[in-house]
Amino acid sequence: MRRFLLILLCVPLMMACSSKLKRENEALAKEIAERREALKEHQRSAHEEAQRELAVTDSLLESATRAYDELHEWVMEHAAQLNGQSPEVERLNQLHAYCDSLKERFEVLAETIKYIRKKQAE
Repeated sequence: MRRFLLILLCVPLMMACSSKLKRENEALAKEIAERREALKEHQRSAHEEAQRELAVTDSLLESATRAYDELHEWVMEHAAQLNGQSPEVERLNQLHAYCDSLKERFEVLAETIKYIRKKQAE
């Protein structure tokens, strides 16, 4: 008789635990789905931002390269009159460094976009 009562008491407890675990699993599954959606949204916004930055960097690089080429041509034509401390030569060196940093930024953004696209495809 005691065993029967013990079994009768254990069955509702086991059912309660089972339903609690089921609710917890459903809550975790819902949270995982929400996080996946949030990740997709974050990737999409990061991709758009990187594309905007890449377009700006590209136009800046284009204008800086054009200015560098023009100044480089002028400096080469007047090389005999200039020395290493001339303002034109210093400006040319600054433009060269600026172009290098823009090229680096362009490459980083391009690789960032490739990486995001790869992750979105997975």
